[in-house]
Amino acid sequence: HTPLGVVLLQEILRYNHLITVISQSLSDLEKGIKGLVVMSEDLEEIFRCINEAKVPAMWSKAYPSHKPLGSWTRDLVQRVDQFFKWAHTGAMPLIFYLSYFTFPTGFLTAVLQTSARANSISVDTLSWEFVVQILDDVNITGQPKDGVYIKGMYLEGAGWDRKNCCLIEANAMQLVCEMPTIHFKPAELKKKPGRGIYACPCYYYPDRAGTAERASFVVSVDLKSGACTPDHWIKRGTALLLSLDN
Repeated sequence: HTPLGVVLLQEILRYNHLITVISQSLSDLEKGIKGLVVMSEDLEEIFRCINEAKVPAMWSKAYPSHKPLGSWTRDLVQRVDQFFKWAHTGAMPLIFYLSYFTFPTGFLTAVLQTSARANSISVDTLSWEFVVQILDDVNITGQPKDGVYIKGMYLEGAGWDRKNCCLIEANAMQLVCEMPTIHFKPAELKKKPGRGIYACPCYYYPDRAGTAERASFVVSVDLKSGACTPDHWIKRGTALLLSLDN
């Protein structure tokens, strides 16, 4: 009953429920097309969405996404695979895709709780330090002593200088760029970020406002602002996204 174990169980339950809903609705739709059952409004809606390559509303309740049906399905397979491997091996992934969690804030809180228990301190005194990795992922051979390696973030409104580990202007016609792996490291009584640090907001999907039921904001990630001031990136609307439209 570790905090991360609880998060894993909750994620598995949500994805199992989603897979059951998808499987049942497709089975019912097949029967409806064959004339074996009456086509309800829900089934007609699913049929229309599949024809238009959209995700049916019934399927998108587990987590928000703007992806078309093909990309959404491939993404779902990758999401399930992360939790399947974690559950079956009992070993945490070396690198977590934060975007694969239906509730990434719950996962991040569990990481802080794990660190607090290990160091016998109050979780309220912990916040995050962010270390953007310079080397490629193949050089990551083990879990960090504290915290987790996070991948699957996209930078919108800026580019990333891997050599100097800071924000730069995006290339022409470049809307987003993939961020390198970031070490999310719990830190006790962390000081306020100094000058030259941009507190970059991270959102679950491109709709930054979210919905009435669910906010899109996940966490602020401190990034070096480079040659420009943090105000420059605020005006640019620079942010991290966990998923894209395609």
